[in-house]
Amino acid sequence: MRLLPVAALLGVASMSACFDAPHADTGARKSSAAARNEPPRTATAPSNGFGDAIAWRGLEEGLAEATKLARPLMLVVHASWCSQCKALKPKFEDPELRALSEQFVMVNVDQDQVPKALEFAPDGTYVPRVLFIDPDTGRADTGLVNENRGRTIYYYSPVDDLVGTMKKALQRHAG
Repeated sequence: MRLLPVAALLGVASMSACFDAPHADTGARKSSAAARNEPPRTATAPSNGFGDAIAWRGLEEGLAEATKLARPLMLVVHASWCSQCKALKPKFEDPELRALSEQFVMVNVDQDQVPKALEFAPDGTYVPRVLFIDPDTGRADTGLVNENRGRTIYYYSPVDDLVGTMKKALQRHAG
């Protein structure tokens, strides 16, 4: 009869383990927000198909947040009618790009919907353009470009090294 309560307790104890968080993650790969004890960032602007798991901001909100947090801003300027913009969208599902995005203020804007985006066109208003905005000046860092392009140096196709440019931006502007 003594065994029954012990068995019952073991059953309860083993059931509670099912509700524990997985133990495979030792915390070594915490996100940058978790490492700084910040709450997880969530999107306040639509993804427009550029990665639903990214914490997107509107342009004005993003510029203010980049200044406040001293974080570089990654600006993706696109248009709904642009076939090259549509081709670039799956690139934002890349796990490495998503992880790096946590260290940026991320903004994507349709330049036909947000005319202020035209102010971020150092070499023309073509789309897509990906620019990295210096949090100190609020201007595009003209040294962070797609090195594979002679013209349209802010244009990235799905095969270009956008992740590499993100890493360079963090080296130059991470606070």
